[in-house]
Amino acid sequence: MNVRKLAGVAAVLVLAAWICGTAAAQGTSINEIGMVTANETITIGGTTNLAPGNHLIVTVTPVGFEPTNKSAPDGAAGASGTAVVQEGNATANTWSFPVDTSGFEPGEYTVTVEWVEGDATASTTFTVTEAPAATPTATVTAPTVTATAPPTTAPEPSPTPTAAGPALPLAAAFAAGLAGYLVRRR
Repeated sequence: MNVRKLAGVAAVLVLAAWICGTAAAQGTSINEIGMVTANETITIGGTTNLAPGNHLIVTVTPVGFEPTNKSAPDGAAGASGTAVVQEGNATANTWSFPVDTSGFEPGEYTVTVEWVEGDATASTTFTVTEAPAATPTATVTAPTVTATAPPTTAPEPSPTPTAAGPALPLAAAFAAGLAGYLVRRR
């Protein structure tokens, strides 16, 4: 094999490695939600390595959600909409989506987040508990002492990588075909 062919193969392999390296996996994650009381508004959010301005579809559904008969009374409540990726810090961008849990029945709910333009997805579950019933109490005036605890912050989970889509296999196939062509050509 002469030097010219060897240089051509090396150039193709370097190009293929560069193409495969730039096809980074896109990912998104959802912050911990935990227990939620019915009839309150919560903000579901998370992090992503998607660029700011990208749109994410957020869907909140009861775990046992199924299609119902149209003549039957309304089924369980849920929510859906679009969240826009915002500029974050050096490691991840952020997104958020407000959800009003009025009408949510007590139980477990699934949150699914999907990138509109690709295959980055994430899902989690949270529990809605019944709102406490208002109970009449006797009116007694007494001094109150309020203690405030310092806020605690939980570390944000790192984005979960997902498949990069068809770019990676196509780039590898293209590089292999081109390398084979250059090697066979004399």
